[in-house]
Amino acid sequence: MFILLFVPHSWATSSALGLITACHVQCNAEVKANYLNQISNQCEIENKILKCDELQKDAKAEDLGMFRRCEVSSLCKQADENLAGDQIEACAIGYTASLIATGIALKNTVVGLGEQIEQAWETVKKNEKIRSEYLTQCNQSLQCKRDLVKGDRNYGSMSDEELNKISATTLFVAVQEQKSYLQSLQRSADNAKLPDTTPAKDSELTESQQAKLMDLAAIMKAKLQKEYRQFNCYTPKAQVQMACYAIGQVVDPLLLAGAAFKAVRALRGASEISKEYTEFRAASDAREAYFATPRGKFVRKYLSYNPTTKEENAKWIELAKQGKSDGTYFVSVENSQMKYLNDTLKDKNVVTSLTNYHKKLTVSKLEELMKEYPDLKLTMSSDFKTLNIAGKIPPDLQKKISQMFADINTDFTAYLKDRKIIRDSDTPEKYFSGAIGTSADEANVVMRASRDMKPGTLARFDDPDVRNVISGSLRTSEIEREALQKQFGHTEMFDGAAPSAETFDILRKNKDPQDLKNALQTRYKTQVSDNEVASLQRYMNNVDTFSLNSYNATRELANLNNASFGGFSADFVGLGSQNLRETANALAKSKNVDEALLNARKGEQSVTVELNKQKEFLKKIISESVEPGKLKSVCSGDDCVAVAKSPLNDIEKQKILDRVAGSKYSAKLRFSFVKDGIKTPDARNTLSTHGESLEKLLRKNLSSQLSSKKLDGLTFGVDMRTTELNQGPVKLLVGQGQDLYLTKAERARIQNVFKETVEQFNKSITTKNKPAARYEASP
Repeated sequence: MFILLFVPHSWATSSALGLITACHVQCNAEVKANYLNQISNQCEIENKILKCDELQKDAKAEDLGMFRRCEVSSLCKQADENLAGDQIEACAIGYTASLIATGIALKNTVVGLGEQIEQAWETVKKNEKIRSEYLTQCNQSLQCKRDLVKGDRNYGSMSDEELNKISATTLFVAVQEQKSYLQSLQRSADNAKLPDTTPAKDSELTESQQAKLMDLAAIMKAKLQKEYRQFNCYTPKAQVQMACYAIGQVVDPLLLAGAAFKAVRALRGASEISKEYTEFRAASDAREAYFATPRGKFVRKYLSYNPTTKEENAKWIELAKQGKSDGTYFVSVENSQMKYLNDTLKDKNVVTSLTNYHKKLTVSKLEELMKEYPDLKLTMSSDFKTLNIAGKIPPDLQKKISQMFADINTDFTAYLKDRKIIRDSDTPEKYFSGAIGTSADEANVVMRASRDMKPGTLARFDDPDVRNVISGSLRTSEIEREALQKQFGHTEMFDGAAPSAETFDILRKNKDPQDLKNALQTRYKTQVSDNEVASLQRYMNNVDTFSLNSYNATRELANLNNASFGGFSADFVGLGSQNLRETANALAKSKNVDEALLNARKGEQSVTVELNKQKEFLKKIISESVEPGKLKSVCSGDDCVAVAKSPLNDIEKQKILDRVAGSKYSAKLRFSFVKDGIKTPDARNTLSTHGESLEKLLRKNLSSQLSSKKLDGLTFGVDMRTTELNQGPVKLLVGQGQDLYLTKAERARIQNVFKETVEQFNKSITTKNKPAARYEASP
């Protein structure tokens, strides 16, 4: 629970204190009774003027206790509730409930309540619409004045006595003028790095934060009393809860235009506010339980870590685009097992944290190296999978960096296993591949070639063995392609000189040779021999060696951590296959490795342009399918998420799917919906990943049940209608365009296959020593 310190405060007004005194002091009984009866009569008169009885008629039965009653005994009880400790607790309840209702979802973030209060305080301080209320309250609060002049060279060192003599208005104007002057002289600070320390828990409110919270409540109460006279129909405790509920609305910048200060937004049932707070505490306890585990602590610490800024990324990209430069070397380190880890762990937050921790180790070692060699200047960039380094690195330092990379993998493995973040049987020393080349694309292609050749080491482009492997991959790929083109060039399996993107997609999804053979023969109605299957797999692996990473200076976390009201993930299907298709075309017209890299980069750029078009299309669909502001979308690579500010209904979900299905991207997007009420970010993200996996498996299982034309015209959304991981109802939503017709039998077949797919998926994620997965297909 919140730590409640007794903070004497101006909200405990003199009239309230007078009433408390009259209720408890021992004096002449007749005088005391007359005084209290006079206050009671004044209360009754005010209630009639304000028509409080009409207000109560519309209230819920459980909320009647929040209205002011004028009997002497009730007035004394209400006066006791006006003490500072009770105010803080009531305010904390109202404020936290507001953050949940606004969609800030404090229960699912690593930012504590104290940080939110500081943010609200700064927002109110800068808001012209409530400046007068702010300064009026600040005049009565030394803590407010002290905060106002914090860091100011003229006023910050004043004593309390000196500070109390100066009005808040004078202080505010003087300090703001000084800040404006200083800001004009200094450049903007770089993006702040996420600290390694774990944020404070919600219960750890400092005395300063409690004082700020109560000052905010007093400011808001004054505003509400001005704009809504019936506010005085409520008890002091209810007024505190509702005023603090309104504070929470201020945190959202969209509400600063005045709507937040209308009493109607704050006047919600006190019982409803308390219910939201109780739910918050339960969810917060579940969150803290997760973050108390070794894996939870690890995720909390490293999920948002980013070693580079947008500006640093852009600087590295400019170097990379210049190609080879005299004396400049490029080093790339990637999580080469990311797809495998995502598919097996089914928790993208953990995989992202693993990658970020490895980057942190690498950057720390490089910083030590630069201290040892002051002339060494390195430029870095980072995306979700890769850390890139560029600089004039002499041969002796290249050897040091190679040894450093081996040491990092050893430390990385020891850290994860010692803290039980991974299993003893896992091999994290092989997760990361690294490479050195004289261009970014050289390093990229070496990194891919060395995944199987030298996992966990830093390979070199000028290493004869590595160079032979890359050149051999190019020659072999062309020999395989020409033979395959002669055999299948007349079928839909090929599109011109190389296999189609769809063929590459089938190759990527079916690792088992027999599964691949069946999938190809079912899709293309063409006989494929075992030798041809093996040739296709070798060909794809050789082509993949030359697939290049895209350049992107910005990085955003695409997860559902803050989606307390639910939302969905949207995965762009087949981008890897499209990239392979473009790379295959590049290799087909290249005579050597250098030409292959040049042409492959052009192919990657065309895929990136198409991906950006798809992202813009998705944003447009979201904006046109739900009310403005209800969904906030964030994209990273080929993953997007949409966080809801209020739960999506079935009509909105279906509208999104139908709009996508009616476009050229019908089979290019897969959706996984999660509902509100899920207790932890970990469970929510895992449920979303499970939905994506179910869609992948369903589409694969339907390939033999529906024609490819009809299957390509459908957009599937897996609706995870459960709040519990590994159990509960799961519903299939099917989007289709107006030009596509499904028979009743086909619809039934899709649902039957989905039911079978759910059972198949349950078996795939059930492990020893844990309860069996029990998702159920919902009609």
